Amino acid sequence: MAILACFSNTPAEKAAIRRALAEAHKAQDSLLIANLDREPISEANLGIDMNALLDFGVPLQVLPQSDTVHDPADFVLQSEQDHQVSLIVLGLRKRSRVGKLLMGSVAQRILIEADCPVLAVKAQD
Repeated sequence: MAILACFSNTPAEKAAIRRALAEAHKAQDSLLIANLDREPISEANLGIDMNALLDFGVPLQVLPQSDTVHDPADFVLQSEQDHQVSLIVLGLRKRSRVGKLLMGSVAQRILIEADCPVLAVKAQD
């Protein structure tokens, strides 16, 4: 089994990565990171020390978003199906009412459509 963390370079998603790492360590699962950005993930923008992964003994795999999947929610939900995911961890950020209406919500779709439990994490202020 694996823990799937969603990543886009935001404080909320960095908090989600740290929580997913703790959950993976606790459950003795591997950690999958669904990269919702088109840019490669570096240790600096991930927000965790890669040596911590080795210390915790948590196997890590970064799942790059393919060019054929343009919707981040579709990418996360497909990743859940492709890998034996026991938990999805994602970051939440506050959005305006207009932003919610016009843009839709990736987090909302994942929360509603995922087959496994979803843990939503807020960034520390």
